[in-house]
Amino acid sequence: MLDKAHRLNKHGSFAYVYRHGKRVGEADLVLIYTPSRTARVGFSVSNKVGKAVVRNKVKRRLRASVGGKLARLGGCQAIIVANTTAAGKDFCELDGEVDRLFRRAGLMR
Repeated sequence: MLDKAHRLNKHGSFAYVYRHGKRVGEADLVLIYTPSRTARVGFSVSNKVGKAVVRNKVKRRLRASVGGKLARLGGCQAIIVANTTAAGKDFCELDGEVDRLFRRAGLMR
């Protein structure tokens, strides 16, 4: 689980990362990131993914996945955007995809 110090939750923070960030994509997820002093991560799951129960399940899985990698994550502000196909994936598949995204972006130590 991510504690409050490692969450992106303000509209201005999301807008800054969307505007100035670099993008790395996979089949089900997109990572948008900018360098920062501390690691802060936000999640974006649109209504196209599914109803509230499905969207919340995807966000819970992504939070759990990033929480396990937080110690190895370099300083960055990142947003993970879930595509519509992410709803059909289980935790192991999403966890592997998050790992690949961070490695491709060069954010893992």
